[in-house]
Amino acid sequence: MTLRIACNLVLDCCGILILWLFLLPLFIRKETVVFSRRKMNWLLYSAITHFFVLVINLAESVCLLASDAEQATEVCGFLAGVMNILSVIFLLLCLLCDDRGVIRIPRGQQIPVKQIVCAVLPPTLSFCLLFLLPGFHFVAIAWAVSLNLNHALIMIDSEKKLAETEKHLGLTQAAQLAVQMQPHFIFNTLSAIESLCQTDPQAAAESVENLAGYLRGNMDALTSEGLIPFDTEMRHIRQYIALEQTDPSRRFSFDYELNVRDFLLPALTVQPIVENAVKHGALTRRDGSGRVILTTDQIGRMVRITVTDNGTGNDDLTEAQKEKKGIGIESTEKRLETLCNGSLRILSDGQGTRAVILIPKQGG
Repeated sequence: MTLRIACNLVLDCCGILILWLFLLPLFIRKETVVFSRRKMNWLLYSAITHFFVLVINLAESVCLLASDAEQATEVCGFLAGVMNILSVIFLLLCLLCDDRGVIRIPRGQQIPVKQIVCAVLPPTLSFCLLFLLPGFHFVAIAWAVSLNLNHALIMIDSEKKLAETEKHLGLTQAAQLAVQMQPHFIFNTLSAIESLCQTDPQAAAESVENLAGYLRGNMDALTSEGLIPFDTEMRHIRQYIALEQTDPSRRFSFDYELNVRDFLLPALTVQPIVENAVKHGALTRRDGSGRVILTTDQIGRMVRITVTDNGTGNDDLTEAQKEKKGIGIESTEKRLETLCNGSLRILSDGQGTRAVILIPKQGG
């Protein structure tokens, strides 16, 4: 009897040590998991509840060593049973949760076979051992092993998805740059600058400076791996607007109301949206009444960036223009989601288009 209690003490201590060593990163470095954060949260809840199971088992063994405390044993057994059920439920939610945090019953190839095997196999082996050595806490330590195996699988899966997304992000950045570097825009700008050289050299010099800044901003965005201050993106937007307005035949107005500015965002995020609003929105108003409005607001812990134009939407676009516009929007959406967990929504009708970007606020 005493030997079995001592062995259970050792098993419970080993289980606590396993959880502490392997699941400690979940407490101190949760931000490293990008694609499966909700799954990891459910696994964390399962680990916490099982940690209490091990502590309760440890307390029960200590009580049995100190005295034959039947009442304490019953209470500990009940509490451990409740915690075990919660731990199983949390792990089940982890298995059923997709990368976006939606609980759904997977089908076909989406079934997490490896995770299920890792969750079931160690407890099954421990039950087999119980037939040979009844009364030992093999299941408790086996469940700790199951949680750690699932932790390892989630981390491996997240690393693979991160590598795939980084590869895709590089491709979309290149596509975004190709969309931005439109030859006709560069040629029109150079032609306007050439005219200004004869009539207004000072304005021509300013336009050359804006063009250099615009091209530099596009090239920097291709190699940018992190977030930039909104003021940097706003400077790029002003350079683009100044270049568009260099040509007197391209008449439109650009207004902005920046209620919040101290935040970070991926490079070349708002500027392509503004460019779409100008080219496919404001400039469709041939009478010069086209207008683009940029606003920023803070909603709780989120920053909302809204770009509105009074154009005709996609009705007047050619198929090639729609495809090019779609590439830019898709690239922006992907970069927002990957780099800062943001989102982009486009609302369009015959009276204009409104693009809404939402990103978590970070210090700028």
